[in-house]
Amino acid sequence: MATLEKIRQHKKWLAIVIGGALFAFIAQTGFDVIGRLGGNTLAAKVGNEKITIQDYQKYLEQVSAEDQQNNQQQTDPAIRQQQVLDEMINDKLLNQEYDKLGIDVSSDEITNLMIGKNPAPAVVQFAQQAGAKSPAELYDFIINPGKQGVDKSQVAELKYQWDKLQNDILKQYKFAKLQNLIAGCMQANDLDRAQMEIDDAITNVVTFVKKDYASLADDKYPVSDEELKAKWEELKPMFKVDEEVRTIHYIAVNIDPNAEDIAAANRIADAAYIALQKGRGIDSVRLLGTVQIDTAKLTKNELPIKVRDFFASAEVGTTRRDSVVNNHHVMYKLINKAASLDSVDMGYVVIDGDVKTQQTIMAQLNEGKTIDEIKKAYPQKVDGKPNQWQRVYNTPDSLKTKIANATPGTYFVYSTSERGGVLMKVNEKKAPKTFYTLATVTYDAYASTKTSEQLRDKFQDFLNKNKTIKDFEENAAKAGYNAVEAMITPSTAQLGLGSFNQAGIKDTRKAIKWAFDNKKGDVSPIFSDNNNTLIAVAIDEVYSDDYLPYNFSQGKELLTQRVRNSKKGDDLMKQYNGKAKDLNGYAALMGTNVDTVNVVFSAYGDPKLGNEPGLIGHISAAKQGTLQGPYKGENAIFVYLIVKQEKAERKATKEELDNRYAQSRGAQMFANPRTINSILGKATKVKKSLIKFF
Repeated sequence: MATLEKIRQHKKWLAIVIGGALFAFIAQTGFDVIGRLGGNTLAAKVGNEKITIQDYQKYLEQVSAEDQQNNQQQTDPAIRQQQVLDEMINDKLLNQEYDKLGIDVSSDEITNLMIGKNPAPAVVQFAQQAGAKSPAELYDFIINPGKQGVDKSQVAELKYQWDKLQNDILKQYKFAKLQNLIAGCMQANDLDRAQMEIDDAITNVVTFVKKDYASLADDKYPVSDEELKAKWEELKPMFKVDEEVRTIHYIAVNIDPNAEDIAAANRIADAAYIALQKGRGIDSVRLLGTVQIDTAKLTKNELPIKVRDFFASAEVGTTRRDSVVNNHHVMYKLINKAASLDSVDMGYVVIDGDVKTQQTIMAQLNEGKTIDEIKKAYPQKVDGKPNQWQRVYNTPDSLKTKIANATPGTYFVYSTSERGGVLMKVNEKKAPKTFYTLATVTYDAYASTKTSEQLRDKFQDFLNKNKTIKDFEENAAKAGYNAVEAMITPSTAQLGLGSFNQAGIKDTRKAIKWAFDNKKGDVSPIFSDNNNTLIAVAIDEVYSDDYLPYNFSQGKELLTQRVRNSKKGDDLMKQYNGKAKDLNGYAALMGTNVDTVNVVFSAYGDPKLGNEPGLIGHISAAKQGTLQGPYKGENAIFVYLIVKQEKAERKATKEELDNRYAQSRGAQMFANPRTINSILGKATKVKKSLIKFF
């Protein structure tokens, strides 16, 4: 029964089963109704393969349950929904590629990865968390629960988790095979190495002058529709889209506290601080009910940095109040300060047996027998470790007393019963540390119901008076609002979610869905799913073709700049070409200064030159000592002179060149998961339909 008892101690399985089953019943019932009424039950279509909304929902439930079980920070459901669908689509794409290439994992391979001599680390960790000695022991328990006198229904959740882990390992192993296949096809040859040696062998020391196109007035270089269309055709692949795109303007009204709310919050915070100062406890603060109180036992280095030195030398009962930032109040009270054991190197032995057996084993251990020797004598009844560093400052006082009084190297009884017990020994104790019991009290000002209603009424009044998209956008600023322009697709999870990890506005998926359920020119009602923000949306344009048109707002700006820059470049070339004999002469004509930069062909360039890949190639092919230019670049015209060419101090080794090739254009670059996913997505038509359901 040893395995059973260990596994039963891990109660997380029960939470997953109950929570997952309840969520599944509610969600599945709803989606069955959607399927019957709507007729379309597809979340996505990947080539000819379908992802049904039922399969999608089932997987979403699993992921959401795992999130809750792992106590992760709550994710906006809309983001999680998109992540889950993208993962399922990616799995379909990968499986299609595996089938084409004949990539598979044999039954022998998966057996070895799960219960073989060298199982995957994730499987070993899973078995340990479940209380088993090895993956093989856990698998035997799951497959043959009768050996332990357990009904199959009692291990159903364990079996589910085991099967899920096996599926994850299978996916990882297949993907690793794909990566290895790509890596094997992307190796440097002698010509590649020779070219890389040339690319890196010489550093050109360049003096130059440039005239930026931005220095010329835009209005002198008009751009026609015909020119924009021609440039769009040239850059057409940049405008390819996989989903319908809509441009919108949205207004987000933050529900912030007003002056009256802030004054009320200040009074509550003041009362909390007065209560905190009274006596050594914090019970009087708890009576206020609306403040957050956290108490922690900390070493000096674990104290908040801003109050660390203050409380390190403060008397018990001392209080401290931070300055208020963004209506966030923070105050502290030192509840206690005392020395305590912290880090202890301990050994422990868990015994499945009666008290007599426990006493016998403890005697044998204290006579010098090792845990491994005891395990051989009592198979399936003993487990443990001879040494492991533990922090014990937060353990019960009874255990700390036993540890403090223990004879080093001698096992003692920590807990015992007729069914089993735990023995411990102390190998080494570090010197006691001073621990500070610190109470942290926080309070945030929030908008009152009255304030929230006033903000909503004002916003609704604006929408009542501005029902067209033109009025919505033109009159927003006059009313004190900011109408933000955005491009959205059915996969957009949040409004305001942008590049470079720009945070979006939580709980705005309903507003996005509304934008795809209505037509150009419509203005939405107020959405208040986010308790801190009111949202309204106006639909500007609808783009349902495979390519965004040349005149969509953001694209038109890019095309206009490209065409205009080319015109400016042509104009400057005519103005300066052949008008000077050296750099100083061109610098005087351009009204700029001579500068210096080091250029290596294999590098990406230099901030002084800007984004000018063509110029880098031009420099690398130029002759030293000969004035070059003017050269028409992307953002400026350049005149330059290579004054010196510095050769590399040593030649790169074959291994270094191979590694550089792998990183820049070979195996490491193309076997990257993001690169593979991007390549796969180009070959198969993917159609997402999640917007119909969420």
